[in-house]
Amino acid sequence: MVNSEQRCWIGLGMAILLSVAACRSNQSGEESSENKEVNQSVGKLQELNRRIAMNSNDATAYGERADWWLTQDRENVWGSPKEGAEMGSPDEPREALQKALQDIKSALLLDTSNALFYCILGEIYTRLGLVSEADDALRVSMARNPELVRVYLRRGELALINRQHGVAFKYLNEALGRDKRLAEGYLLKGLTHLELKDTASARSSWLTAIEQDPNLYAAYLELGLREKDPLTAHRYFSNVLQLKPGHIEASYARGMLLQEQGYTDSARQDYRNLLQNWPQHRDALFNMAYMTMIDKNFEEAVKEYDKVIALNSADLPAILNRGLCYEMMGKVQEASADYRECLRLRKGYPQALQGINRLK
Repeated sequence: MVNSEQRCWIGLGMAILLSVAACRSNQSGEESSENKEVNQSVGKLQELNRRIAMNSNDATAYGERADWWLTQDRENVWGSPKEGAEMGSPDEPREALQKALQDIKSALLLDTSNALFYCILGEIYTRLGLVSEADDALRVSMARNPELVRVYLRRGELALINRQHGVAFKYLNEALGRDKRLAEGYLLKGLTHLELKDTASARSSWLTAIEQDPNLYAAYLELGLREKDPLTAHRYFSNVLQLKPGHIEASYARGMLLQEQGYTDSARQDYRNLLQNWPQHRDALFNMAYMTMIDKNFEEAVKEYDKVIALNSADLPAILNRGLCYEMMGKVQEASADYRECLRLRKGYPQALQGINRLK
């Protein structure tokens, strides 16, 4: 999400307007590109299903299908807000992980010697939060095939999750030593540097990741979230959205950037795109309501704040702002009710007290 440092940016002038226009003109092309990617992915799944139906003892097909499901889950993770974002939770049961686990266990029943199968199992356990099981599976994978680059990458990722930064660098460097074009290795190195508060090294790693794979949208997102220059940040977020239209965090971040620069129509469009994928995104709903309130469309703003409050009946900022809208509309009873609800939720809430005093 956009941090406090990014909230003091100055206006961008015509440059960002041209950038916004370019993004809109490319929208249909982006969507058709994504549709093509989706169709190819679905075709791959159908082919794997066919192979397994024809031969239920095809261990390789089970392993490939497990990896396919794992990729779907990874895409969902990269497309969702970061952990700790106070905006609810997307409707993501992560069924893909359970299907991946079932398939990889079937593969291992048929072939217990395959190092890649154990590596896939380790990544599934990592994403399920089963750290010990993940470590065991990855150790077996490495013992089966010490030259498997992917297992070093996954062990580096697991070490990063465990905040074992030295171990993470060790495995990631070993992976990159075997494959210098391994973009995800640089992405994970950047995240490790970030954990250590070394933003400059993190940025360098992410730029290298993009050099190796210009389609690695996760690296563009990390760069954008930490970029202080607004035009550059806008470009990074737009790159993400060109590669992954509807990406939740990039849509929100670019919307915030545009909103803070006064380009409210473009900001609203980003929020609307986001809400199509996550209708209960609290911050996008709140920002939409806030912009409507600033535009003095108080009746519509009340309806939009209602959506925020429906998610959380104790959302103080939304209740307070709805009270302000009622006050500006001359609806004294409704405004008073909202201000008093704020005081019930937080005793002595200054803005609510001020509101009640204005109504006297």
